[in-house]
Amino acid sequence: MESQGFQIRDFTLSDLERIKEIHEASELDYRFPDLAGPLFLVKKVLERDGCVEACGGAYLQAEAYVWISRGQWATPAEKLAAIQALDEAVLHELWLKGVDCCCLRLPPGMERFGERLEEMGWTRDREWATYSKETR
Repeated sequence: MESQGFQIRDFTLSDLERIKEIHEASELDYRFPDLAGPLFLVKKVLERDGCVEACGGAYLQAEAYVWISRGQWATPAEKLAAIQALDEAVLHELWLKGVDCCCLRLPPGMERFGERLEEMGWTRDREWATYSKETR
């Protein structure tokens, strides 16, 4: 694809060092990902005058969901234990299927549950806003 003086093409391993330079210069607080890994399903670079100036891609990760009845079927401690058991089973199966990252979006007002998630090994992400977009 060529437009406005630049070309967009597929990423190649020969682009890796240049993209690492761009990442370092951004000074954004996140670890550089493994672009050669199989979970990076799409990797594109933007070239201008033969020089890579930008890179974009899409990494496959899972989004966790939890539904739990508010009924009187268990005590709060038992419900937490049920969530922990589900968490362990779901994440283990994701790992067996080759997915090494899972995110969870916690709605406002659920900060206390966020503390429970951290006790279960989840890490609060940076204070960045999360956006989503359908691919079609």
